Amino acid sequence: MAAESRKAPEEPDPFGHTRMTLGDHLAELKKRLFRGLLVLIVTFAVCLAFNQHLRGILLAPYHRLVADLNATYLETYRQKVEAEPALKERYFAPDGSFRFALEERLTVQTPTEAMWFVLKIAGFAGLALGGPFLLWQLWQFVAAGLYAKEKRWVYFFFPPALVLFAAGVVFAFYLIVPYAMFYSLQMMDPEEVRADLRLEYYFDFVSSLSLAMGLVFQLPLLMIFTALVGIVEAATFARLRGYFAVAAFCLAALLTPGPDVFSQVMMAGPMIVLYEVGILGSRWVARRSAERTA
Repeated sequence: MAAESRKAPEEPDPFGHTRMTLGDHLAELKKRLFRGLLVLIVTFAVCLAFNQHLRGILLAPYHRLVADLNATYLETYRQKVEAEPALKERYFAPDGSFRFALEERLTVQTPTEAMWFVLKIAGFAGLALGGPFLLWQLWQFVAAGLYAKEKRWVYFFFPPALVLFAAGVVFAFYLIVPYAMFYSLQMMDPEEVRADLRLEYYFDFVSSLSLAMGLVFQLPLLMIFTALVGIVEAATFARLRGYFAVAAFCLAALLTPGPDVFSQVMMAGPMIVLYEVGILGSRWVARRSAERTA
């Protein structure tokens, strides 16, 4: 009896208030998914209603490209005409317009290409608006089975991950995409090659480059996480700084469409800056961990 009285009391079950049967779990997951998908449908419908405004935003880099590239062409061939006036009729129409100017309208080659373009814009925009709510619903389902420490990790990493992803997409859309297209197309001679850009290819180029940059912007969080769980130390990241710089330029050369140095620096530069941010964050979490241990 004395031994039983000295027996340590059992710790309370941390998941006692969330324990459910398999059927209850499936019903809860179904409810969460239904709410998230319903919000996605609503945001998709709203974005579809405002597709004209969204089209204007998405096509803005192309219009900027046309204006900058035609200005460059115009200046180049005016200098040629000044050096050799006999070429004026070859390069300029009687009204003074440049004969080889880039067309301000994108082309389509299938009857449904324009329709799919509008649906893709609405789909991506609706996912950007309603996606966080869907993720929140899934998090509410998963969080019931996590310990307090695991929840704190998600609260620490998830919001910055969304912010960094959005920052990467915006950075690519407004800086990398226009300059990458400009420096790729300016290398061609409009007398020899006529640029006829398709709507589908333009959307694929913009979306793939923007999404890739959004993933690249997750680098600091990935480095901080590996340092937090003890996989890689901050000193190792610092020691590999030079190798990463070379790898960043190699990756930028693969992702950017042209061989120009400017667009590669535009992509590799942020990678190197993010790597340095990751080193600082890794040192900070290592120092905090050492303080808690002490």
